[in-house]
Amino acid sequence: MICPACGSRHFAPVKIEGGLPAERCADCHGAWVELERYRSWRKSRPQVAAPAYAGDISQVNEPVRLCAATRRLMTRIKVSNDNPLRLDYSAMAQALWLDKGEWERLLDMGLHDQLDAIVSERWQNDLKHAASRERAEQAMRLRFGDAAYEQLAQMRNWLAAQPNHSEMIAFLNAKAD
Repeated sequence: MICPACGSRHFAPVKIEGGLPAERCADCHGAWVELERYRSWRKSRPQVAAPAYAGDISQVNEPVRLCAATRRLMTRIKVSNDNPLRLDYSAMAQALWLDKGEWERLLDMGLHDQLDAIVSERWQNDLKHAASRERAEQAMRLRFGDAAYEQLAQMRNWLAAQPNHSEMIAFLNAKAD
């Protein structure tokens, strides 16, 4: 294996926080986690308490990395819209590369037992849709102002709850004499 982060070939089997089996790079201390091993670990493990992680998550400016196993391009996936954490995922190898501190950050976020969901197309699409909705809301707030936007949002929610909301919207759209 070749480390996706630093190119080292020096790996050692380890159990990262909570006992998850992985291969750790001796040079950059990143970890290669195969999803099959992760699934077995998750089924058999006791509840893992999330430790407070005081270190920094290494920031990578590279848009993509090469998979340690296949040497094909990995995908940088988002974990959430509220956190800059990105994980390197190889669909071909069914594995993740975790830079130093990323596993601890997943534990801290309570997402350590949701790796299968995080790498799924549905999770990634949900994040994209949520980010798009947030951008649209911000644009409307800028256009209308905060007070007007809040009032419009209340009206929208009230209209949505009405059984004849379509007729009400048509009435509002009709030109007054």
